[in-house]
Amino acid sequence: KQWYQRRVRGTLLSRLPSYLPAEGMQATLRRNCCYIVSAVILRNDKIVLIQEAKLGCRGQWYLPAGRLELGETLAEGAKREVREEAGLEFNPTRIISMESSSPGWLRINFAGTATGDLKTFEDKESLQAKWFSVSEVLDRRIDLRAVDILPVIREALEQDKSGFIGTLPVEIERPNFTVSLAVVCTLNDSDKVSVVTTGKGDLPTRAIPSVKDSKGRHLYDVFVMAELIFKEDLELESVDNLLNYTGVTTLAHDGRQGKDGMHFTLLYCPTSQFPLPSKYTWQQSCHHTTTCNMTLVGEILSRKRVIPIPEN
Repeated sequence: KQWYQRRVRGTLLSRLPSYLPAEGMQATLRRNCCYIVSAVILRNDKIVLIQEAKLGCRGQWYLPAGRLELGETLAEGAKREVREEAGLEFNPTRIISMESSSPGWLRINFAGTATGDLKTFEDKESLQAKWFSVSEVLDRRIDLRAVDILPVIREALEQDKSGFIGTLPVEIERPNFTVSLAVVCTLNDSDKVSVVTTGKGDLPTRAIPSVKDSKGRHLYDVFVMAELIFKEDLELESVDNLLNYTGVTTLAHDGRQGKDGMHFTLLYCPTSQFPLPSKYTWQQSCHHTTTCNMTLVGEILSRKRVIPIPEN
């Protein structure tokens, strides 16, 4: 349990369960999963873009981005991509957002600062890197490789304006994919919240299996797993109009020991408490915690520390 003790800011809304199941789909990069990391580097209304060297998009511009390599953490992958493609030393400060377009494919978009000189020579990684004004990028006055970076840039700008704090991945190795639900109901007393937990105080959690369900949906989807937890574990016949999905409070991954799995904690905020099966209870939380943790809980519930990831 050494890894569990490293969660020093241990509110129920962001810490990992004391037990995570090890069954289910075992994650292996290049075989059944692919992680893309990208970097948004902003400075004085300018942004760093790199000019692609690949044949299919040679000469076009894009964010520093690429596939995570074996043996890397997500932050290490982002740092390497920025170094290789832009020539800068990147310091990730938060995750802007995550995207999942198909089973096994996930893009993690980082924001951060950078030092050093921009790359000016051509190699297999890129042709060069430049600072562009944010406005000319958003207005598409340059030849972009793809416009999928525009929502990411807009999200980063909006976060900067709104006082968004964000979070970084928790570096904990996982052999498989697991999902926890932080189901949080704010009580009448604004200093207290109630959280669905097991008798041991853990969040409802499942491992993602490697099979499809009766409807042909691949269960390698965090939102399908969330639905199963609500309906099969918490015995909710319908979750429509009851729960407000907010985002991801915790993303855990560490590939340095050859384990490529991830853990996600998804935050849901119901309008009121609902009946639970005997295994679970509404645990009143945070009224006895420290001021630091109360501040952290407030930042999570106000979405200042929640990673946006859209439902598929």
